[in-house]
This record gives sequence, C-alpha cells and structure tokens, in this order.
Amino acid sequence: MKPVSINQQRPTGPVVWILSQGEDHEGGTVLGVYASKEAAKGPFAEAARNIPFDLDAAWQDDDGAVHAHGGCDWVSLKPHQVVTQLSVEAGTR
Repeated sequence: MKPVSINQQRPTGPVVWILSQGEDHEGGTVLGVYASKEAAKGPFAEAARNIPFDLDAAWQDDDGAVHAHGGCDWVSLKPHQVVTQLSVEAGTR
C-alpha cells in the first residue's frame, strides 16, 4: 500500500470553485459550482450571511479557498481541478 501524500499540488489545468455548506461533524451539501472565484463571491457572502449564528471564524487557505464558520455551521468556497479526458488518457489523473 502506497503512503498518502499530504503535499498539495497546484492545479495545472482548468479549475472550478465549489461552494458548499454544512454542519460540523454532519457533512455538507454543494450549493453551486462556479467558473471563477470572482463569480462565486456574491453567493459565498449570501451563504455566510445565512449562517444562523454569529460568525466565530473566517479564513483563507494558501490555495485561495475561503471559509466562514459560526456555531456549528460552515460555508466553504474551494478550488477543484477539472479532470479532462485528455488527462485521464495521459495517465496524469
């Protein structure tokens, strides 16, 4: 069994931004998929405003992902690399 690498690699192909919300230890749901971080700013802000508790944390990761947390509820906007047929065929995915 190969060890799992904890080093994050920067995406080299197309990237989409996935907006999700949920509760701590309960999982979450996808609210939307966006072509750019800029396009998701409004929906992210709206989802964060809809957290029924006061926000107790907000932060940005090194990869540009943004998060908001209040009580046990959270909202996240994270980049995800798009896997294309070419990358599958090339064996890079």
